[in-house]
Amino acid sequence: MDKMKKMIYSATLILTLSLAACSNEENYSPQEILNQAMQETSELDSYYGEYKTTMDDGTEILSKQWEKKGKTRVEMVDSTGEESITVNDGKTLTSYSKTTNEAMIFELGPEVESLVRPTLKEQALHTLEQIKNSHDITIGEEEKIAGHETYHLIAKAKKQNTLIGDMEIWVDKKTWMTLKTISASGDMKITSEFTKFEPNSKIDDAKFSVDIPEDAVVKVESFKPLEQLTVEQAVEKIGPFFIFPESLGYTLEGIEDMGVTDTGEIALTYSKNGDKQFSLSIFKPMQSIGEEEELIEVRGQKGTKIELGTFKTIQWDEEGLRYNVILENPDLTFEEILQLTEKMEIIK
Repeated sequence: MDKMKKMIYSATLILTLSLAACSNEENYSPQEILNQAMQETSELDSYYGEYKTTMDDGTEILSKQWEKKGKTRVEMVDSTGEESITVNDGKTLTSYSKTTNEAMIFELGPEVESLVRPTLKEQALHTLEQIKNSHDITIGEEEKIAGHETYHLIAKAKKQNTLIGDMEIWVDKKTWMTLKTISASGDMKITSEFTKFEPNSKIDDAKFSVDIPEDAVVKVESFKPLEQLTVEQAVEKIGPFFIFPESLGYTLEGIEDMGVTDTGEIALTYSKNGDKQFSLSIFKPMQSIGEEEELIEVRGQKGTKIELGTFKTIQWDEEGLRYNVILENPDLTFEEILQLTEKMEIIK
């Protein structure tokens, strides 16, 4: 299960970077450019691109990518010489490493679609939605990226120690595709830039298949729904833990086993009047709480909080377990959740 999740995570990171919208070329304000870039249309039906991603630690990844009507093929070579191919044909997600001659074929289904469908386009859309309110955005000097005229947006985080730090974004004026990004998060700086971009390319459907050698080691996985646990089963899995009692006015809808062997993570979902309010993840921490987020005190313990647009979460460690509360109801405040944590009760 751990390898499967790593494969899904890797695949979602490399599956595409585009933002399609209208093609009118006018003088826009930073906010108007963001609004345009965040609108998805069908104008960009396909594209071929080549891009390079570099990180501060010296890591460099060269990628070639084909996308057509939701199907994607990405060929990657990293700075160590490792080569891989990942293809999503809409029914299966296939990842093949030329270096190790190993392949994993993941059979998709409606339940798992949300895990593997996010392309870099969708990731970029999500990022733009987040920085729309959390950053001060100005227009920088325009320049050509991969032969295309672009708008240059400079986004400065309004708060320090945020999940998404300062960013620079170059958006193609005609297709509204993001052709270059420079992002900083903590001490890490990542640059991704297209060196070739061919919109609405003619791509043969055969491109969205992988020729796996006969002697390759192949593993086939299919999605398995997360197991629902009783309170007793959850205690048996990770030991005694604190929960929010229903006397606080929130209903415990269910407990899911997240299938993570190393940490034993479980997730509790709470609702009120039928509407989801927040979720509580509990697991055995593999490392100490980081210092890059805003430090707070939770139940007398060292904790952190992150607020990024509509995304809000707090976490802390207590008696050998890590607790992570994600606020689902946008009207809930950190202060309200912190007050609720003081009334948590232990389940044994």
